[in-house]
Amino acid sequence: MAKKHAINRTDVINKHPEWAKKTKESEAFLREKDEKKIIVHNAIIRTKLWTYKNNVKQEKPENFDWTPYDTGWNGKSLRVNTSFKYNKKDKVYSHESYAEELYNLYSGVKVVGTKELVKNSLVNISDINVLNNDTIILTINGGSNNVIVDLNKEQRFFNQFSVGNEKMSKDVFIKALDNASFKSELLGMNLLAKITPGDIEKASIWDGYVETLTREMKEQITLNKKAYYATILSTNKGGFVVDIMNTIKAFMPGSMAAANRVTDFESFVGKKLEVMVESWDPSYGFVVSRKKFLRTMLPSKINEMHNKLLDNVDTVFTGHVTGTTPFGVFVELDEFITGMLHKTLVKDETREAMRNNEIVPGTEVNVYVHKIEGTRVILSDVPSAERDVIIAKREAEEEQEKAEALSAKTTAVN
Repeated sequence: MAKKHAINRTDVINKHPEWAKKTKESEAFLREKDEKKIIVHNAIIRTKLWTYKNNVKQEKPENFDWTPYDTGWNGKSLRVNTSFKYNKKDKVYSHESYAEELYNLYSGVKVVGTKELVKNSLVNISDINVLNNDTIILTINGGSNNVIVDLNKEQRFFNQFSVGNEKMSKDVFIKALDNASFKSELLGMNLLAKITPGDIEKASIWDGYVETLTREMKEQITLNKKAYYATILSTNKGGFVVDIMNTIKAFMPGSMAAANRVTDFESFVGKKLEVMVESWDPSYGFVVSRKKFLRTMLPSKINEMHNKLLDNVDTVFTGHVTGTTPFGVFVELDEFITGMLHKTLVKDETREAMRNNEIVPGTEVNVYVHKIEGTRVILSDVPSAERDVIIAKREAEEEQEKAEALSAKTTAVN
């Protein structure tokens, strides 16, 4: 019979109860016949070979017709039924009186939703059932197909779940599938399995999980809508090796590890950070960026700061200096926001410390927000009520410094 046709056993039995009876007779009541193989014609599913030995003592069913079974076996192999016409691509081994009728029924069966499985393809998982301690059966493509999964190759998938402080094991996973709540939660993850390259009847949930995440991350290079947790494993050639969600290894350049320049690479090892995908190369894999995530989140963080200032314009923020310029110093308030503490907005002692280069990276400072321009934050260490006086004083100082510089230049020329 053509392997391409599928059929539902229950539907056929309901429509043809006499076939169910004959199937029961053929499978349960065939008895010994001189130690030779006997053809068992399962009318519903497929033809089988059974071997019975002389020491099997069971009563034969009354009025059982052995003829079709002897006819279908030539002593070495199955004998094809040629008593009626059918597709040359098919083979019918049943010699029972209803063989032609059964063949015609099989030939006309069309199972809605059945899909041809392709090696290395991803398939939707609609149900999971345990076969034994090493194997589970996945119902896939909405019930159209079933594939088996070797649980001994799925440990990394189990590691995505925890039991207390421990990673889930194979045995715990099998036991957990008996829990309706866990199974429902697992199926609710919309997992995909990947058909193995060697056998379309086998699949891997872990490979499907990795492939799904890989495809999603490639899309996020341009979509920029998702961030992923990355654990920093080690430093490597000016950057970091990171593990994305315990699944995919990636590289994060040191220049993309923070909003500001990283000076202590080793301090990052072991940290768990949100990152976004920067690029992908077939030879080197993914490059991810913490800076891209921070830049993406910056507008919402600026909005939070703005709302806080509406309640108190003189809210004090504590930060650390990350760099100096002729105009002032950069102050990192948190990992998202870095502002400019401008030299015209600082008190006398701070201005003097700037002139003497006493404020260096790492210096802790308390500041107020003077102004927010888009995502730029201008800082001051003077309360708002006193700021106008300080600004006027600093501007006057600058004018005097310019005048003195011009006078010195003129004197030098003369």
